[in-house]
Amino acid sequence: MRRHPAGRSSHRNPSEFLWHGLLALWLSLAMLPLRQEPAHAFSPVRPLLAWYYGWYTGPESWVKTADLPLDLYDSYDEATMRRQIRQAKAVGIDGFICTWRYTCPRLLELAGEEGDFGVAISVDPVATSMPSFEAVVAVIQQVKQVTAHPAYLRWDGRPVIVFWANHILPQDSSVDAFRRLRDATDPNRAQFWLGGGDDFRYLDVFDAIQYFDISWEAFPGRAMASYAARLSAYNASHGTRKPFVATVMPGYDDLAIRGGHFRDRENGAYYRATWDAALRYQPEAIIITSWNEWFEGSQIEPSRSYGSLYLEITREKAREYRLSPFGIGEPVFLGVWQRTDRPVLEGRASQSWIWGFPLTGGRYEPYGSGERLVQYFDKGRMEVNDPAGDRTSPWFVTSGLLTRELITGRLQLGPDRFEVRAPATIPIAGDVDDPNAPTYATFARLLDQPPRAVGEEITEVVDRRGQVGPGGPGGVVAAYFVPETGHTIAAPFWDFLNSTGTVMQDGRLRQAKLFDPTFFVTGLPITEAYWARVRVGGQERWVLI
Repeated sequence: MRRHPAGRSSHRNPSEFLWHGLLALWLSLAMLPLRQEPAHAFSPVRPLLAWYYGWYTGPESWVKTADLPLDLYDSYDEATMRRQIRQAKAVGIDGFICTWRYTCPRLLELAGEEGDFGVAISVDPVATSMPSFEAVVAVIQQVKQVTAHPAYLRWDGRPVIVFWANHILPQDSSVDAFRRLRDATDPNRAQFWLGGGDDFRYLDVFDAIQYFDISWEAFPGRAMASYAARLSAYNASHGTRKPFVATVMPGYDDLAIRGGHFRDRENGAYYRATWDAALRYQPEAIIITSWNEWFEGSQIEPSRSYGSLYLEITREKAREYRLSPFGIGEPVFLGVWQRTDRPVLEGRASQSWIWGFPLTGGRYEPYGSGERLVQYFDKGRMEVNDPAGDRTSPWFVTSGLLTRELITGRLQLGPDRFEVRAPATIPIAGDVDDPNAPTYATFARLLDQPPRAVGEEITEVVDRRGQVGPGGPGGVVAAYFVPETGHTIAAPFWDFLNSTGTVMQDGRLRQAKLFDPTFFVTGLPITEAYWARVRVGGQERWVLI
């Protein structure tokens, strides 16, 4: 769910806070404590999962399926499991929901070996003989033994336990029965229980609910519209924020095995339509029914009838899913943005925003003899100046010389071409209507000032006219000299540039440097640091710029 970041300023100048523009109250630069997952946890943000079944054990398994895999397989074959994990990862799937027990323990081990892929366990008393309430309790206790595995899927730090439907308990499947089951196996609510069905009263017990089968819908989108209405009603009446878990399906056909029903795949059109319907609601998770439920004809695994069509659609739609809630339509920009800012948006980190929210979509601006792709954010601008360049290079996307342009008035329109405008008279820091705060134009007079010595205390104050004098609060020294521009960096800014925090890399949350390479976002210093008196929220205070 998109959350509005607390404390966003009404001053939406795209350079504020980084020089380019890294600007901050130096006393507030200390990193706040971060909410961390256990070091071993596989806990993807907004997971994309697929139902997985390990019960195909020989030629007899493939007699009554409407379609067949490219090569018939035995689910217990480790090469098959590795192939399936790798295929799913390659198209953007984060993990499998595996029905206990079958191949699940070994699948979990292999997921850990392959890396960046998770497994959650589905407890299914129908598929696995669980004739009594006590038997279900015993199975859940078995499942709990594997939830500490590094590849076990977690949501919000808690291992995910799945029930595909709300009618599967032996004898009694009421809400009270599920509550007794959870009290007996998870009394402290240390797990994340994902239930199934269309009775949202079960959210009294479950942390979230999903529709396993949406193939009953007369028109694609009707199921998710139903889900959205029921979830909204439940949350509104209970004062909760239970997450939206969307379902997508390629079709359904269990006529051969049980004489059930049929939902035409429409050669991929139905699958695309269910994805489009799910994405409209910006869900917090998406579940694919299924990776390989061949008996019910809902598989997306490569088949003799469709080849890899459904994996390719999954790849395409998974990419849209990653982009959709952020308003960042260009994958190269999204990759840069989400490394540092997505953990902040998702509440996974308490560090500062680096880019902030997008102010524009991706767009083309004149550059040289052609155009360049750019996007503006609250705190900066991303650019692609050479679309034919190496897309794996950390410098394929750059943050541009936005602050230099604002200070000098020289708008860069090509490698060696500029348009001369007036320097910007917007305050660099603080309230936009502060009549005394230094502006970007102020700093045009300071570009050529000599550097301080490393270790020298910073006490100089700059006013709006660009006059520099003594009287600052001090307590800060110049920490690092940058020979490329001939200026030093103040210690708080240098510490911030070298700080670590929670970042997203390869789809997982990690502790790493926030700025890597160091000057990738901020660029190099073009002036020395100065104190200024500015008004912030109507209150005058010292800031270091």
